[in-house]
Amino acid sequence: MSSENNYRKVIQEEMGKLNKKVNLKVFTSLKTEENGSKVHKCVDCEQTMQLLRIYEEYSNKLLHIEETSIYDEPEFAKKNDIQRVPTIIFTDENEREIIRYLANPIGQEIQPFVKAIFAIGGGPNYYEKIINQYIERISPSTIKVMITMQCPYCPSLVEASNLFAIASKGKIRTVIVDIQGNPDIGQYYNASGVPYTIINERPAIQGMIPAHELLRELIGSNIDIQY
Repeated sequence: MSSENNYRKVIQEEMGKLNKKVNLKVFTSLKTEENGSKVHKCVDCEQTMQLLRIYEEYSNKLLHIEETSIYDEPEFAKKNDIQRVPTIIFTDENEREIIRYLANPIGQEIQPFVKAIFAIGGGPNYYEKIINQYIERISPSTIKVMITMQCPYCPSLVEASNLFAIASKGKIRTVIVDIQGNPDIGQYYNASGVPYTIINERPAIQGMIPAHELLRELIGSNIDIQY
């Protein structure tokens, strides 16, 4: 079985469990030509949309992928601070951005992506209780997680960061960056290895950190965190 078929099978099994409607925004380079046809001006956008349509296809019509062209909707793209395409965005019920993906949800990254979809749709979130417990001590924060598709530790950190963001009611925003697909971002932050985590542009945290240490970084405390 090819890698693509393996991915499709995993996505089919996981998305079949979705029982609530979820909308995802995707900004791409889709452009309308003079003859009326629509084409993606970047290869990555085409590949990302093909992948996301697989998620949508197996969701029992509960996942809706809303594709927005930076050419057709430049002001909307500017309003959402879209610096590059493709960009996948999760928003909450108030249309606030809480998760941004500059990475494809494929391979090992399927599971954390699916768990974020379930949680944004109102499904179980393992970290909701603990985030609510400490929410008053968390300042508005952005967690940037640099990853590669080959990294065995990245999915766990991506999952925790995303679920923190979903549970935080808008206080935490997560940005997931594949530094192989976006090498300039990796170079800008001197990401020599992954996972590589930056909270509010403070000095980077190199390597894997468990969820309780990530929470300590957010609240700035050495207290004993119990789940």
